[in-house]
Amino acid sequence: MSTLRFDPTGAGMSASATVLKIDGLDLLFQQTDVRALESVSNVDGRDPKGKSVGWISYMRQRWPVYCLSDQLDLSGGVPPSRRTCALLALESGYIGMLCDDVAIIKQSAQQSREVPLAMKYADTPILGLLPFGGKLLCVSDPNRLAAHVERQVHQSSLPRELPCLA
Repeated sequence: MSTLRFDPTGAGMSASATVLKIDGLDLLFQQTDVRALESVSNVDGRDPKGKSVGWISYMRQRWPVYCLSDQLDLSGGVPPSRRTCALLALESGYIGMLCDDVAIIKQSAQQSREVPLAMKYADTPILGLLPFGGKLLCVSDPNRLAAHVERQVHQSSLPRELPCLA
């Protein structure tokens, strides 16, 4: 199995990273990817966009908030375990992700493993796997995660069956 480098600082030194806990899934981001942590009570559930669960305010704007399952599928509702909204920085804005808990971990730049072929698909938001403290953390990137969510929103808006025109 080949290895990938996950370097939270980009400099190869000891640093902190952020873990978003969603059910049994632990998503690892560079600490700089997370702009804010808010209580789920700060999410405005009025008039949600697409399959979002609401909006979070940041930098005088509203950003969509999504709730994912541990399989990275969009959830229709918000489970009571989701207590935190992590605002992730994208190339062109922000996106909120609801999670059960958030942990900041101190680590040295360790070797992460590639996702096994049986679990890999072209547009996966999981870039690698990193053993840490007896757990397996899923290395991710906010832009890849946002693209994954956008694909799911688009797919859910397509008709299940096309009408027969004959």
